[in-house]
Amino acid sequence: MLTARLAYATAARAMDLVHLAWPRGRGHMERNLRHVLQTDDPDTLRHWSRRQLRRYGELLIDEARLQRLEAQDCLDALVTEQWPLMDAILRDDRPLLFALMHFGSWDVAGAALAARMRTVTPGRDFHVLVETVGSAALDRALQRNRRRLGMIPIDVERAPLSALRALRRGGAVGVLFDRPLGAAEPGLDLRLFDAPCRLPDGMARLALASEARVIPLALQRLPGPPFRFRPLVDFEFDYAPSGDRTADAQSLTQRVLDVHAGWIAQAPDQWYQFRPFFLEPAETSPPSPASAGASHLGRPD
Repeated sequence: MLTARLAYATAARAMDLVHLAWPRGRGHMERNLRHVLQTDDPDTLRHWSRRQLRRYGELLIDEARLQRLEAQDCLDALVTEQWPLMDAILRDDRPLLFALMHFGSWDVAGAALAARMRTVTPGRDFHVLVETVGSAALDRALQRNRRRLGMIPIDVERAPLSALRALRRGGAVGVLFDRPLGAAEPGLDLRLFDAPCRLPDGMARLALASEARVIPLALQRLPGPPFRFRPLVDFEFDYAPSGDRTADAQSLTQRVLDVHAGWIAQAPDQWYQFRPFFLEPAETSPPSPASAGASHLGRPD
């Protein structure tokens, strides 16, 4: 435990240095946080951007620890009294699509879900959509460890239809859907904290094409001893498609985004967006049928 505490403390100090030495990234974080926190106060934004990088340092230590942990360790790290509700979701016969953002710890969430499924619904696989991270060696290491922890990675760039096939077989898929897009990129025009943003439509398209049950999910790091998390789940979330796929994708994604907004507001330092997420006024434009109809999947790494 002392070694783990030392690792987290060292990561925090290292991220303080990153905060000082990375003005461009710090600027992106503070512009994003301006909308989340609803303030332009520079001291407040600087404080929270520093906290955000410190939490991200903890996430990096978590990822390193996952190389030595088992899926059951991740499950045991979850603090909740809502397992009966979660188990009811896992026993649902419908395809399950877990919609996550880059908040808290998504790999711990995936490993914990995979472990719980083995107990509650043996034989039901948990797939995760992944994209490359720019290094072949790192990609191989990440996917090898995810498989060891019970997740089945699906490369969205090479086999995007595999996720749809997995859902149609009654499986479960986890998708990180909050990859920000530029105004000119095909996607959905949405709002978060009453500010415009543009995101891929792949999560919603997968759900609509497979008639999956969508479950907004996040894993919030808890204070105190390292490696403790609270699952955040909207157990009541539901949607009724109208038959207009473009409008349904827009509505579904916005509603999932609204759920996550409440969780981000509780812990703004655990939402890891180091790129501009919100569109500036000059970038906003009304959605066109061509852009709204294009199918893109978010970055689930």
